[in-house]
Amino acid sequence: MAKLKKPLSQKQARQEVNKITAAAKRLGVEVDAQKALQWMVAVSAAEREGAFAQDAQTGVFGHRISLMDFDQGELDYFRRLARRARAARRPNIESAIAIAGSAAQGKVQLFPGDCDFFERINIKADTLDAARQTWRGVLRETALRAFTEPDIVLTEADFGVYTQPVIERGIRRAAGHPITWAPEDVANGSITVTTEAGLALTITWDEAQSGVGCSFLAWVVADRQEGQLALMSNMMDVTWESPSGEIVALDGAIDPFFQEIYLEPEAVPVFTKIIKHVDPNAMNAYLQMLRSQVHHYAHVKPNFGKVSKRLYNLFRLTDQLEQAAYVRELFDEPGARLYQVPSLLEAADAALEASNNVDRDTVIRQIDHVIRAVAEAVEGPARSDMVMELVRLRDAVLGRKLEGVHWDRVLQDVQKRCSEIVNEYFRTRLFGFPKIEAFVASLKEQVEE
Repeated sequence: MAKLKKPLSQKQARQEVNKITAAAKRLGVEVDAQKALQWMVAVSAAEREGAFAQDAQTGVFGHRISLMDFDQGELDYFRRLARRARAARRPNIESAIAIAGSAAQGKVQLFPGDCDFFERINIKADTLDAARQTWRGVLRETALRAFTEPDIVLTEADFGVYTQPVIERGIRRAAGHPITWAPEDVANGSITVTTEAGLALTITWDEAQSGVGCSFLAWVVADRQEGQLALMSNMMDVTWESPSGEIVALDGAIDPFFQEIYLEPEAVPVFTKIIKHVDPNAMNAYLQMLRSQVHHYAHVKPNFGKVSKRLYNLFRLTDQLEQAAYVRELFDEPGARLYQVPSLLEAADAALEASNNVDRDTVIRQIDHVIRAVAEAVEGPARSDMVMELVRLRDAVLGRKLEGVHWDRVLQDVQKRCSEIVNEYFRTRLFGFPKIEAFVASLKEQVEE
């Protein structure tokens, strides 16, 4: 981690904000100078305090700097979704669930792509094998809830890893890669893949290595109260607590807490008990991961929306506050709004495939939300074309028989065009700021050396 400078004074922060404002004006980005000033001074001061912080009014807690970006107005919504995402309860299990990623940065990320949860699961058992067996049953029970509850559709489960190279639904997976279970695989309790020799290989849920690799579930959920769909996921970090009090991670490493906002005040004791076993070098590893991802999405598989999100987290944790404050300003522009359109349409698509399990009115309201986003963010002839295609999709969902309406084609086309617009929006504005352009270029140079 970069060596911290002295806390910024109001005068120093104002000088940096003036630089940000001048650059933003050239690039057509609006800056709230006063808010940027307040944020830079507050973060600069917070960096010198302990990492852990808890909000006195709501009880939510997490990393001190991350907590500054959390929108308290969304707390009830996230707590409501958390009840659907969290792992099934057991008497010998304690947990702490958090909202993570861009959804945890509601004051900055006005248009997050999805709703990611992170849950710390601590299993008390006599042996590590007993803890693994408990987790095997808990994760499957959690996944199967979606088959009996309304307004939630399971889309994916990751559990166990492959012990040899295989082909999974046409995709090559190396040994050690997580096993991705489709909903029907979870229901059946087995998955069939193909070995490199071309032979069918069936793996049962009970044969998969419990807790090895990531434990991850993904859903589409309809929130009738908010009138919207969401792509929701839960990444679970599972530990075993032995009778003597030893804490062991089932996957070999306890994750740090740089991006999570924990939603339940009563979970502080279990969080504290687990987090003190995190590797002291976790921050350096996390920052290196962010640098690697920035390089990947900037130079290997271009996606400058993802570059921007990772740069923001990287800059704010390495005391590069001028760059971080500038990136903050990119997320509330109309162009950034299109970032969530592909996810919104993906959620609507999955919901329609499970039409008996999701409220149809919520799907229609979701498409209306996408239409508004496109109308506000896209300019020129493309706006009329995209809006008309989306209106026709909405009519098809309402049951009107229309000639030439192909849901899959329109879905892919709109997603592709929105992604292209968002990619160019973030690319030009990121690289229009010289310090950011130089930083991203330096990552490529480091990899090529």
